[in-house]
Amino acid sequence: MTTMTRGWVDAAIAVADCRQHGPIFEVEGGSFARERSYDNVLLRFEARGKRTCGQGGFELANVYAVLVDPDGAVIVRRSHDSYRQNVIGATVTWAHELADEHLARAAALVYEVETRIDLRRTLIAGVLGPVDLDREDRQLWSYTPTEAPTDPLMQVSLSLSFRRGDIEINLVGETAVTHDGHSTSFEFDVLDEHGQALASRTTSLSIRSGDGLGFTDTSARLEKRVQRAMRSFALRGRTEVRGLTRVGPFRMDAWPGAKQVSPGLSLVKPG
Repeated sequence: MTTMTRGWVDAAIAVADCRQHGPIFEVEGGSFARERSYDNVLLRFEARGKRTCGQGGFELANVYAVLVDPDGAVIVRRSHDSYRQNVIGATVTWAHELADEHLARAAALVYEVETRIDLRRTLIAGVLGPVDLDREDRQLWSYTPTEAPTDPLMQVSLSLSFRRGDIEINLVGETAVTHDGHSTSFEFDVLDEHGQALASRTTSLSIRSGDGLGFTDTSARLEKRVQRAMRSFALRGRTEVRGLTRVGPFRMDAWPGAKQVSPGLSLVKPG
C-alpha cells in the first residue's frame, strides 16, 4: 500500500456523465459492461473520446487495470486483453479479464494507460531581426514569431545569437505530458526572402522519465552569401513520446451484484 493508492479509495468516483481533457486524449461519459469469460469476468470500459496529441503516429501500447482494496492495498494489476477491441479515438474502449474474488474485494479501480506518439510539425517560424554582421563579439539576435502554434506535447523556448559568422541556437523544451521517455529531433532552417532554405542545422533534446525540462544548443557557420540573403527561419521537430495517463479512480462498491456501473472519468498525471 502507498499513500497514492490509499488516496485512490478516498478519491474514487462514480458519475454517469463527466468530461475530462488530457494532452494525449480526452473522454466524455462512459460505462462498464461485464460478461463471463470462462472462470473470470471480462470487464469492458467504453466512452466517447478524442485524441488530442496532434496528427501523428499513435499506438495504444498497454492499459493496466489496477484494483485496490478499502485500505488502498493493490489486489491485482492486469494488462488489457489484447484479443479484444482496444482503441482510443472517437470511441475509447478496452477490456480486462478479472477474477470474481478480486472484484468482490475491490474498493477502487484505476486504469494506467501507456501510449506511444510520433509527431512531426513546425514548432516556431519567424522573421529575423537586424544584426551587425561585422561585430566580433557575441550579440543576441531578436526575431518576430510568425508561427508558434500551441503544441500538445511540449513547450519550446528558442534564443538566437550571432558571432563572427556563426549562428548559435539555444533550445529549452518543457514536456506537456507525463511520460516514460520523451525525445525530440529538431531541424533549424535559415530562409531567404522567398522562404527557401539557405542553411540548415539539426540537434536533439531528451527529457528523462520523471523530469519536466530538457536543454540543447548548437551552432552553424554561415557563409557571407547566406548572411546577406537570410531573412527568416523555421524550427521543426519530430517528437517521440511514451505517454502515461491515469483514468480513474472509480468506486467499485457496487460489485459484484450490480448489472452495470457508469463511472466518472478522470485524466490526471500519475503522482
